[in-house]
Amino acid sequence: MSKGKGSTARRVRVERNIYKRPTGVFEVGFKDATGRQRWRTVDGGVQAARAMRDELLTQRRKGGRPANPRLRFGDSADSYLESVQHLRDTTRAAYTSAVRNHLEPRFKNRRLDSLSAEDFAALVLELRKEGLTEPSISSVLGVASRVFRYSSRRLGYAGPNPVLELEAGERPKSTSGKRRHFTEAEALATVRAANEPFRLLFVLLGATGARLSEALGLRWQDVHLEKLQQAELRFEYQLARNRDKDGQPVLLPLKTDGSARTVAIPRGVAEALAEHKLAAADTSPEAFVFVSPRTGTVLWQRNVNRALREAQERAVDEHGRQAFPELHKVDERGRKVKPERGEVPSPHSFRHSLASMLLNEGESADEIAFMLGHANANVTRAVYLHEVADARRKAMRRELLAAASGSLVEAYEAASHLQAPEAEASNVRELRRPA
Repeated sequence: MSKGKGSTARRVRVERNIYKRPTGVFEVGFKDATGRQRWRTVDGGVQAARAMRDELLTQRRKGGRPANPRLRFGDSADSYLESVQHLRDTTRAAYTSAVRNHLEPRFKNRRLDSLSAEDFAALVLELRKEGLTEPSISSVLGVASRVFRYSSRRLGYAGPNPVLELEAGERPKSTSGKRRHFTEAEALATVRAANEPFRLLFVLLGATGARLSEALGLRWQDVHLEKLQQAELRFEYQLARNRDKDGQPVLLPLKTDGSARTVAIPRGVAEALAEHKLAAADTSPEAFVFVSPRTGTVLWQRNVNRALREAQERAVDEHGRQAFPELHKVDERGRKVKPERGEVPSPHSFRHSLASMLLNEGESADEIAFMLGHANANVTRAVYLHEVADARRKAMRRELLAAASGSLVEAYEAASHLQAPEAEASNVRELRRPA
């Protein structure tokens, strides 16, 4: 390198791409995938410099980006948040909150390659002490893991993802097996107690397993009732939780590419939708199916949540007892006690209830994945892991018990047939006759 009179060169070329500072430290110079000149300091002598040079040039030839060992978590997290502008407002807000409130205060100035699984195990314990729930802690870890994956793909980070190295006991406790489903009696009581159009909406959620935002995003052009016996719904959009700048509802793409689907609906549901359409003020193709009967505006998620809770408070079983006693608890002062999160079914519980029922009836995960709009059957198995396992175990137990008790049942039937009066034996034969 050239140098001015009386000055010392910052670095001297030793060989191709390898330079040496006056202090004796070696550096490797190269141009990255964007053509920008980069430098890497080498810990070691010329042999170590040659090894680093060969690795960096190999990565460049393969189209990759050389590793950036000085990359800090705060910079990586900021870059990641900039990359997710296409996500829903609520999702971006949740990711931003996880970064700003929990990750950056602890790791902002830490280099990515200095963070280990021990750091994130400690994070889990600290967040528990702060009162965060296990699902909330899991969400924070998920954002951290996404930052590492993004840095690996886009920012030249070449190290491991320490979040993935956490042991099972160090991770947030799973609550996937504790989803609150509707029992059949609870669902019936809720529907009976609901007011329209929420009553029909609840029936549709229970019959299709649609996400609430998908059902609220339905327009009449998505409802095909030409032949009630072959009626279908087309799910293509979901209703955003926020209005646009003009106060109008916004339709967003569905959660995943596999969420767009056409679902067959039972004739009874089709007939109820047909009656609903006859009573609707606006049935143009672009008009929303579920609107307020008072204002004609689209129903929002908060409207549905409130209407469901009101229906559950009124709901009684066939004997007149409260269907959801959790909603009627009072403290020593006679004030209502707010139920714990997940203690009472939510609108999403209709979806879980349908999926669990189908799994227990032996329906395949592939068919359920299509109906629910999951990306694939693996997602269904992951979400409903406990239900899938329970269904399999129940089927296996039935087969084992049938094999073990078959001879006992045969002996029982033979003895009962010999001892029973003719009229009683006739009734038994009638009872066992296939329907």
